Amino acid sequence: MKRILPAIALIAGLTLVGCSGGQDGADESQDGGSQDSGTAGQTEEAPQVTQLDEAQLTKILESTDADGLSFKAIDTGSASGSEALKALEQAEYEPSECKDLSMAALNASQASDNTTVTGISSDNTMSVGLVSLADDDAAASQVKTSSAVTEKCSDVSINSQGIEMKMKFESFDATVAGADETLGVKATIDAGGQTVLNTNSITARVGNNVVTAANVADIDESTVATTAETFVDAVKNAG
Repeated sequence: MKRILPAIALIAGLTLVGCSGGQDGADESQDGGSQDSGTAGQTEEAPQVTQLDEAQLTKILESTDADGLSFKAIDTGSASGSEALKALEQAEYEPSECKDLSMAALNASQASDNTTVTGISSDNTMSVGLVSLADDDAAASQVKTSSAVTEKCSDVSINSQGIEMKMKFESFDATVAGADETLGVKATIDAGGQTVLNTNSITARVGNNVVTAANVADIDESTVATTAETFVDAVKNAG
């Protein structure tokens, strides 16, 4: 149980940053491209952006101090113990599609169209995910899809190794200075009929980059907002 819960908390924080908005975003791009496609490209030039690589994101993650917290990049495949993650992969989810969304978060770093780095704070209370995509539209599409996840998976039941857990997602208003757009999500994890963890995550888009900060332990909510803002500044300075 102690091994599994941190893994679920990590997934709760990373599901939003890991889910790609490719499908929904692609549909919108195609629809938009069919309108005035002959003139839009002639009159407007796409802004030049730089997609940060893994080394750059890791440097940002590990060199940034967020209100006294330092972070270390981790391999999400082994985060919180491979046994815990294997248990989650084999778990039963209801709704079933939420399992795919959750597992997609852990496989995000393997996607060819984005670069993803995840880190945990030195005191194991916070997680941070940094994603760099090809352009602003791809990043905006990811945030939009992340918002949709909170609706599709607002109430999830997970049965793993005989342990039944419930996870509820609820959006909240969040503001991060310097971000182009922000999404706040509160996840409540219940097990054995009682709440074992409240996880708040804040996802902020900065151009073609996405920052997500989430607590994986019971700490003050303001710490999440402070961490998100600190990393938004760090990403902007790196760009």
